[in-house]
Amino acid sequence: MSGNRTRDEGKAVNGKDRIAIRPLCPGDGSAVAALEQQIFGTPWSEKTVADSIEQANRCLTDREGTTGAAWGAFGAFEGGVLFGYFFSAAAAGEGELHRIAVAPEKRRLGLGDALMERFLDWLSENGAGTAFLEVRSGNDAAVSLYEKHGFSEIGRRRNYYKNPCEDARIFQYL
Repeated sequence: MSGNRTRDEGKAVNGKDRIAIRPLCPGDGSAVAALEQQIFGTPWSEKTVADSIEQANRCLTDREGTTGAAWGAFGAFEGGVLFGYFFSAAAAGEGELHRIAVAPEKRRLGLGDALMERFLDWLSENGAGTAFLEVRSGNDAAVSLYEKHGFSEIGRRRNYYKNPCEDARIFQYL
């Protein structure tokens, strides 16, 4: 490669640390599962994480589009340590952000922005012109991040989340 780097080779986040955003691989599963336990009231199991990474990796190696769907699993790494990730899906021109997370000690440093930018690029790469996501009604930091990146609230799901019980706000990106 001629002096240029791809988006997944690394970037300075908030003018500081060099973060590499790259597809997750099976060896990353335990680190993702550990962050899940730390961040979410209802975390994904290690098996769900592993299955999601495997599905996304199958999509990376089989670009024939035989299923008409794509799955994404990307992680944000600094010095080989996972500090954030997202899982997504796309089909029939629509995408969905299933999960996005940033380690508590790395929040408010631009890592969420970098992950969202990569998610939006991924949508475009996979032919999705719109996307949907759900977020806990009380997660103001996430709502601000989504709105900053062009998402708008389109509805609510009552009592959608557990541990604690909370409504979901539904957002769409156009």
